[in-house]
Amino acid sequence: MRRVLDIAVLPDSPIYVYGDSAKVDVVLHSDTTCTEFDVVFEATAIFSRGEKRVYYESKTLKGGAELSIQFIFEIPAVDSPEAVLRLSARARGCGEESFEKVELPVYGAAKNLVNLVIVWHNHQPPNYLPNKTYFADYPFKWVWYNLFEPYAIGGPYYIHAKVYEMFPKVKTTVHLSPSLLIQWREAIEKGYVLESGEKVLPGDKRIDMVKEALEIYKRLANQGTIEILTSVYAHTILGYIIYRFDMEEVVKDELRLGIEITKEVMDIEPHGVWTPEMAWHNRLGTIYADLGIDYTVLCGKSHFPKAIGDKATIYEPYEFVDGNGKRIRILFRDQPISDLIGFRNNFVNRVEALKAALDTILNVVSRRGFVTIALDGENWMIFSKYPKNTYPFFINFYRYVSVLQEKGFLKSMTGYEAVKTCGEGCRKIVYIPTNSWVNGFHKWDGELNEQKYMWFEIEKAYRRLRLYRYIVGDSQDIRAAYWALYHAIDSDYWWTEFWNPRVIKTWLVEVHRILDNIKFS
Repeated sequence: MRRVLDIAVLPDSPIYVYGDSAKVDVVLHSDTTCTEFDVVFEATAIFSRGEKRVYYESKTLKGGAELSIQFIFEIPAVDSPEAVLRLSARARGCGEESFEKVELPVYGAAKNLVNLVIVWHNHQPPNYLPNKTYFADYPFKWVWYNLFEPYAIGGPYYIHAKVYEMFPKVKTTVHLSPSLLIQWREAIEKGYVLESGEKVLPGDKRIDMVKEALEIYKRLANQGTIEILTSVYAHTILGYIIYRFDMEEVVKDELRLGIEITKEVMDIEPHGVWTPEMAWHNRLGTIYADLGIDYTVLCGKSHFPKAIGDKATIYEPYEFVDGNGKRIRILFRDQPISDLIGFRNNFVNRVEALKAALDTILNVVSRRGFVTIALDGENWMIFSKYPKNTYPFFINFYRYVSVLQEKGFLKSMTGYEAVKTCGEGCRKIVYIPTNSWVNGFHKWDGELNEQKYMWFEIEKAYRRLRLYRYIVGDSQDIRAAYWALYHAIDSDYWWTEFWNPRVIKTWLVEVHRILDNIKFS
C-alpha cells in the first residue's frame, strides 16, 4: 500500500570511519495537504560492548510536498575495531506518521572492500528499412527527449554521458552498439527521414544533442573515465544462432564489422565485447579470441553455476580456455544487484529513489572482491513507470560510489582493468553452458507460434546464402545479402513483447531480392 507520507534518511557516505563528521539529510515526501511536520532524528553506535547514542535532535519542518533537513555530528571512537551506525528518523503531522531506519558500517580505518565494475549496455537495433527510411527514431529520441524533468534535460543516452562527466574518477564500462553508433553518425552527417515523411536535418537541435553526447563519450573514453565495449553490428542472439543454425561465419563476419565501426566512430581500440542477451555458446570463446577480444561479461546466475573448471565465486575474473588452448577472460555479473537497478525501478517519488540508491550501494559493499554490475543502460530508465525518478537514483548511486572511492573503501575499475588483475593466474574454466540472461531462448523462439515459422524462414535464407557464397565467393552482392540478414536476426525484433515480424520479413525479402539478381557466369 502506498504511503501518503514517506521519509528517507540519507547519509553523505554509506560507510564511516571513527572521527568522521557525518552529514545526514532527512527528506520527507507528503501526498497530503499537511505543511508542518515534527521530525525526530537519532544516531546510535552499536558495537561489541553495547550501544551509545551519538546524536539526538527534534525539529519542526514547514513547507510543501517535499521537505528536507540536515543533521551534522561527529562519530566518536568506540572500543571496537568495527561498529554499526544506526540512523533513525520519525516524522509526524496532521495524523500521519512515517519512520525510517538505516544501519551503516563504521571502521577504525579505511580498507578496500570491493573492486566495482559497472557495465552499461546501450543499444538500438537498426531502426531503418532497406530504403533507409526510419520506422522508429529511438536512437535519437533517447538522446534528446526530456524524460527526466525537472531534474535534468535529455534522454538516457545524454544523461548517462553527463553523469559520467560529473564523476570523472568513477570508472564505467559502456557498450555502445555499433548499430547505435552508425545511426548516430549518419544522423549527424546526413540527418534522417521517418516513414511519415518527416525529415530531420543536420543542424537540428535534436541532432546537435546527439552530436554532443557522442563527443562526450569519445572524450571520456580518451581520458580513461569510461571504457567502450564493442559487439556484433546489431543485437544478435549469438549463442542461439550457433547452437541452432551453426552460424559461426555470421558471428565472425558481423563481429569483424562491429569492431571496425567501434574503432572508426569512437577512435579507440576495444578490448571487451558485449555478448547480446548474454547468449553464450562455447564456440564464441574461440571466435572472440581469434578476433583479438580480451573479455566479455556473462551472468552469475545463468552461466556460472553450471560452468566447469577451477571455480570459487563470481567475485573474481576467470579465464575461459577452449579445446585448442585459446583464451578469453570472463566477468560474471552479480545478477541480484544488477536486477535491483534494472527491475526495481518504479520509484513513485524522489524519496523512494534516494532510499533505493543507498540500499543498492550497501548491497555492493556487503560483497567482497570484484563486483560486476551489468545491465541495459537505457531500458531501466525508459521502462520505469516513473522514469523521471530514475535520475535521482542514478546520480546518487554514482555520488555514493565516488564518496566511497575517495574514502578508500571501494575502487571502481573498467572491465579491462579488472580482467588484467590476475595476470596469468586467473582461475580457468573449460565449459560454460549455452544459455542467455533469461535462462534459455524462449523469449525469442518459443512463446509465439509465429516465431518458429520465422526462424524456419531465416534458416532457408541462410542455407541459400551459404550456397551462393560457395558458388560466387565474397562478392559485393553476397556481402550485401549478409548485411540484410544481420538486420533480420536482430533479437529486438524477436523478443515476445516487441515481436516485429514486419521488419524481419522486410529484411528477409531484401536478402532474397539481392540473391535473385546475382548472375552466375
